[in-house]
Amino acid sequence: MPEQNPPNGNLAFFRQRDLIAQLVSQVRPANPRAKTQLSSAVAQINALADCIRETTQDSCYELLRVSAGLDGILSFLDLQSDKSPAHHSLHCLLSPLKQQLDSALSQVHDML
Repeated sequence: MPEQNPPNGNLAFFRQRDLIAQLVSQVRPANPRAKTQLSSAVAQINALADCIRETTQDSCYELLRVSAGLDGILSFLDLQSDKSPAHHSLHCLLSPLKQQLDSALSQVHDML
């Protein structure tokens, strides 16, 4: 089955939980031991998903701080660019890197 984007802009982690719940409802083990094992596995998957989401959110926050720092540096370099060609050169080098950082951060944030 080909990979699909979450429909209607649903967040990927919430969509994952919905799919797991759907799978569990379709499996429905008959004996109590199998039910317990399945419930345990689902709980572990959900805990892992929570850990991944939390770690990713924390990392996004840190990257936002780096992006804000780069904004400050770029503003300073822009203000100083008329005084020195080196400032302009540094601005030209850092600006595309900041754009890449912001783009990657946006993609990860949209997934959450």
